[in-house]
Amino acid sequence: MNIKELKNIKNDTLVENLTGWVDTIRDHGGLTFIDLRDYESFIQLIIDKKLIDELKIKNEFYISVTGIFKNRDENLINKKQEFGTYEIHVKEINIINKSKNLPFQIEDGIETDESIRLKYRYLDLRRNEMKQNILARSKVFKSIRNVMNNLNILEIDTPTLIKSTPEGAKDFLVPSRKNPGTFYALPQSPQMYKQLFMMSGFPNYYQIAKCYRDEDSRKDRQPEFTQLDLEFSNSNPKIVKEKLEIIVQHIFAEAFDLKINIPFKSLSFTEAINLYGTDKPDLRITETINDATDIFINTSITFVKDSINNSGVFKYLFTKNILSRKEIDELEIQSKELGSNGLGWIKSENNELTGPLVKFLNEQESSFIKSFGKGTFLFQVGNLNDISKTMDFLRTTLFSKTEQNEHIFLWIEDFPYFEIDNGILQPSHHPFTSPNNIHEFENNPLEALALHYDLVLNGVELGSGSQRINNPDLQTLVLKKWGLSEDEIQNRFGWFIEALSYGTPEHAGFAIGIDRLVAEVMRQPSIRDVIPFPKTQSGMDPLTDAPTKLDKELLKEYNIKVIEDNEQ
Repeated sequence: MNIKELKNIKNDTLVENLTGWVDTIRDHGGLTFIDLRDYESFIQLIIDKKLIDELKIKNEFYISVTGIFKNRDENLINKKQEFGTYEIHVKEINIINKSKNLPFQIEDGIETDESIRLKYRYLDLRRNEMKQNILARSKVFKSIRNVMNNLNILEIDTPTLIKSTPEGAKDFLVPSRKNPGTFYALPQSPQMYKQLFMMSGFPNYYQIAKCYRDEDSRKDRQPEFTQLDLEFSNSNPKIVKEKLEIIVQHIFAEAFDLKINIPFKSLSFTEAINLYGTDKPDLRITETINDATDIFINTSITFVKDSINNSGVFKYLFTKNILSRKEIDELEIQSKELGSNGLGWIKSENNELTGPLVKFLNEQESSFIKSFGKGTFLFQVGNLNDISKTMDFLRTTLFSKTEQNEHIFLWIEDFPYFEIDNGILQPSHHPFTSPNNIHEFENNPLEALALHYDLVLNGVELGSGSQRINNPDLQTLVLKKWGLSEDEIQNRFGWFIEALSYGTPEHAGFAIGIDRLVAEVMRQPSIRDVIPFPKTQSGMDPLTDAPTKLDKELLKEYNIKVIEDNEQ
C-alpha cells in the first residue's frame, strides 16, 4: 500500500502493509516518531521506542508497517505536508531491506560535491527536489506525445548506428566486429534521416531523440542529450514556427500548468546583436544596448576616434547607480576576460562628470552623457562582433530581471550563413540549411543569410531549425563552400545527395533541447540536474566509472589497438 491510498481511509481504520523509506527518526520519551516517505508523499508514524530499539531501525531502511490511521490533534497538524493532518499508530513493523550509512542526507538543499551525488545518483534521486525535476521531464514527454497526436504528426524513429558525417562536434565512434577496421557513429542529431522521411513521402515526423556529441561539456551541454525533433514536408520557416508555438504552448500548459502567449516575438540576428550583444537575449531584462557612434564620431578621445574611423561602433549602457571604483574594476577584469581591451566609464552626478576621460570630452559629448541624469555611463568601442560579448555581460550584470518566474520566448532569424573559423569559411549551422538568396550565396558568401531560426527562452537557446536544401546541386555547392573536395563530398555525403536527386519536396524542421527546456522552467543551474543519469563536465560517469579501458583480448576481437601515451 502506498501513502496516496490513505486519502480514502477513515479515522481509526486499521492500515496494513504501508510501505516506504524511513526519512527521519525523532525520539520523544517512550515514543518514537518516524516520517515515512514513499515515491511521492510523507506521513508520520508513532511507534513504541522499544520496538525501534529492538529492530535497530535507521534512516533509509525500507519498511512495511501495520497500524491505526488517526487524525492528528489540531495543534499538532503539519500544514507543510499533504498528509500532515494524519498519523499512523504502528502495531507492527517489517524491515523489507536495510540501508548502509548514507554518503549524504536525503534532503533538499544539501551542499554535497556533485561527483558524490552522481556516484550515488539513485540516492540523489530520492531527494524531493531531484524527483520533481525527473517527474517534470516525464510530464514533458507525455505532453509532447499528446499534442503530436492532436496535430496528427507521425512518431517515427531513426537509427542510432550511422555513418560518420561530422556536423560540427566530434562523433562518438562504434567499432564493427564483423567488419574489421570500420566504424559506425552515434548520431549528433537525426538530421539527414528526418530529411529522408520527407523524401520518402511522409507528410511530417517527430521523435523524442537521443543525440550524442563528443565535445567539451558546459552547464547546458552533455555528451548524451535528448531533443524533440520535428520535420514537415511542403513547409517553410513560417509554417514550422507557427506549429512550434502551438506545441510549446501545449507543453507549458499540460506539463507545467503555465500559460504562455503566442505568437512569439521575432528579431533578426543583427537586431539581437545590436540591442542585446547576443543572439540569445534574456528579455526579462528590459534595458537594451545603445549606439552613440554618431555622437562620438569627431571625439578627441584618440582610441575611440581611431576605432570609429576603422568601421568600429560606439556602444553604451547607462545605469542610474553610481558605481564605486571597486565595482568598476571588477567589471573591467571580467570584461577583459571576454576579450575587451578595457572598460570605458564616466560618472554623472549633480550635472558634473567625473572619470579619466572627462577632460577629452567635447560639449556635445558632455551634454549627451549629462542628459541621462545621475548614474554611470559605460561603453565599448570597436568591431560589433568583438565587443558584443562584453556588452551582453554588462547588460546582464548591471540590470535586474523584471520577473524571475516569467517565461519570454523569442525567435531569432536571418543568421549569417557563414562564419570564419581559424581562417576557414564554415556554415554557422549545419550544412543542410538553405540560403536565403542563392545568388548572393554564390557570389558573396560572407554576406549571405541563412533560412535558419532559433528559439530562445529567457536567455537560453532552446533549439534551432531551418529550411532544408532540397536540390542536389545546391547541396553540393554548399559542401564545396564548406571546403570539402569532390572526393570528400562523395565519400561523406554521396548517398544523401543521391537521395535528393529523386524529386525531393521542399521541407523544413526544428529541434528543441528537452533538457534545456526542463532545466529553465524548473530553475535549475545545469541540465545535469534534470537528466536522470548525466555525465560530469569531463564526460565521466561516477556511478559506473564509464568510460573504462577494455581487456586486451576484447580489443583484439574488435581489431582495435590502443596507442599508449609512451607510443605516441
